[in-house]
Amino acid sequence: MTGRTAAAVTTVTRVRIGDADVACGRGETVLLAALRAGWDVPYECASGGCGSCKVVLLDGRVGSLWPQAPGLTERDRRKGDRVLACQSVPGGACAVRLPGAAGPQRAQAGPGDRPLPDRVPARIGAVEQLSADTVLVTVVPDRPVRYLAGQFVLLELPDGTRRAYSMSREPTDDAAGDTSLELVVRRTPGGVASSRLAAASAGDLLVVEGPYGRAHVQSPVDRPVVCVGGGSGLGPVLAVAERCLTEAPGRPVRLYYGARTDADVVLADRLHRLRSRGAQVDVVTDRPASPEAAGRLAPLAVRDGRVVDAVDADHPGPADLAGHDVYLAGPTPMVDALLAGLVRTGRVGADRTFFDRFL
Repeated sequence: MTGRTAAAVTTVTRVRIGDADVACGRGETVLLAALRAGWDVPYECASGGCGSCKVVLLDGRVGSLWPQAPGLTERDRRKGDRVLACQSVPGGACAVRLPGAAGPQRAQAGPGDRPLPDRVPARIGAVEQLSADTVLVTVVPDRPVRYLAGQFVLLELPDGTRRAYSMSREPTDDAAGDTSLELVVRRTPGGVASSRLAAASAGDLLVVEGPYGRAHVQSPVDRPVVCVGGGSGLGPVLAVAERCLTEAPGRPVRLYYGARTDADVVLADRLHRLRSRGAQVDVVTDRPASPEAAGRLAPLAVRDGRVVDAVDADHPGPADLAGHDVYLAGPTPMVDALLAGLVRTGRVGADRTFFDRFL
């Protein structure tokens, strides 16, 4: 390995947050160090795109993993003291302030007792072709990475390229001895990380950083759940749906999965298994599925159109989703449309809607 992935965490820098010092290891970001120390730093994508983890640099200097990250505005860059915690690697002792908080508070034990993130050396276990542009990547960390269903990790390739991918399988019992992570990766045109991961071989080295994410399972066991995933967003909502049924067999769980065509429908065996456990599963494709595909997916409900419209058609009334929790994962336009159609109209409470925005 080369670059940051080869560096052992042996050098420790101190980052002052509020009135406390946080240890930041070599190559680690301010966000990682703060979360690991128990600080509830706001963030969403952890990748530089959303700007949710913007902090004020009060003293010292930091290097940026992505100087052009869109999470910073041009005004931020002109001011010079705004940085993204997820992209900032301290170049020595420094101090940051969380905007909008007179004194940042340590995070309390939240729903699901969120695991603390870390950086763990790992290797590729296997790459399975699921469709023309989607693969299932199995990553084997050197030590277990504890996570909650719905969370994601950053995969860092040997050249320092970093991308976020959600786990597509609910966590397994450590006693089972399987510490691997399964990630649905969709190749995007010109996508460096997705192309390299799709072409990776067993044994290739990388680093896993995480887990990250707040859209993990946190529903009371007696609460009905609706999950909506589009494209590779199927991974996290599938893990969420599986976990909800593991925690409370028989609870009402409905999963909507949106794909462009029937050829893009992946993990059908997992969808069938989820249905056999009692969940209602709706597959929605932009174009009508072929008779062959409909037969292959039966008895799953297969519909055509937009997944957003399917959810809206099934739950048109203001009380249809009352008492439900809703988990969303997929393309930003899909998530935004669902939020506009469900939350802003009052059909689902904003505090009962869970998603991590990726830009």
